[in-house]
Amino acid sequence: MKVGVIGCGAIAQRVYLPTYKTLGLDIIGVADIKQRRAKRCAQKFGAEKWLKNYSDLLKNDLDLVTICTPPSTHAKIAIDAAKCGSHVLVEKPMATTLHDCDQLIRTCQESNVKLCVMQNYRMFPCVQEAKRRIEEGRLGRIVSIHAVGRDFIPLGWSSGTWFYHEWGLLEDLGSHLIDIVNFLLDFPSLTNLDVIARDICPSMGCFNHIHTLILFQEVTSVDLDLSWVTGAFEITLKILGTAGTIDLDVRNNHLRETHGYSTPTQELRSSFRKLLKIGRAVLNGTYFVAPILNQQLIIRQFLESIMDRHPPPITGEEGRAVVAVMEAIKKKAQLKAHFGN
Repeated sequence: MKVGVIGCGAIAQRVYLPTYKTLGLDIIGVADIKQRRAKRCAQKFGAEKWLKNYSDLLKNDLDLVTICTPPSTHAKIAIDAAKCGSHVLVEKPMATTLHDCDQLIRTCQESNVKLCVMQNYRMFPCVQEAKRRIEEGRLGRIVSIHAVGRDFIPLGWSSGTWFYHEWGLLEDLGSHLIDIVNFLLDFPSLTNLDVIARDICPSMGCFNHIHTLILFQEVTSVDLDLSWVTGAFEITLKILGTAGTIDLDVRNNHLRETHGYSTPTQELRSSFRKLLKIGRAVLNGTYFVAPILNQQLIIRQFLESIMDRHPPPITGEEGRAVVAVMEAIKKKAQLKAHFGN
């Protein structure tokens, strides 16, 4: 399979290029607006070509194009790749507007190519298990979800400045949490929402704390709390149903289901299982790279879907559902800013 990678930043160098090299795929070329960086990546991972203009890369009859550029550029590049007859694997979020999402999905359908969106946090086993239990009806009807996403300002991950535009927090960390909620609730339609978006550190010039209350299908309320300024990392969800609750610690891959009162014995048992699971993951070397392992899983599943002609692991429509929530949050925040309430 002939592969091209567009964007040679941190995610391409740490995930996609080494994975493609390990799988023995033919990396035809890489493209980046910083040609020196593209050249270094090509030499390191055995790509045949390095280019500054991604359009030149797309002329190479590629089977798969992977897009690792800033979110605002995803749709345009992905559409161009699809028009050239290449399958598309795009980093999250797949686009920044619903209009772009729809155009990308339509172009992939018309070009008869597959589209996959890299939403890797839903692949944590605890999220998959929570989904199974919800579908089994163990929690009854889901009444509400409190979802918290906290992270450090991403200076250590990448030197890219795209993170720090107005909605960088929402598009980076928020897209993970929104996708998990959508996945658990089977991609519900949005009824209403309210949002508080603030720059707690005014010198940043972007929203570094976003608190949103969402109502889905007039049934389930979701409290989405995102922050870059709390000095900690956390991705947790508390799922409340009419018949029970689930506490989900995604980063530590731990789930606790509760019915009725939680006894001290249950608390100790859950804490012990969590500690044991974390200890094993640290010892076998998977704890600190778990998100990357999930990305590699999606890559393999997408390659299999291309070869076996079955649906991608995460479809364009599922990626669109994330952007639908993000766009609603942006519009609500802009409306409140305009009218001052």
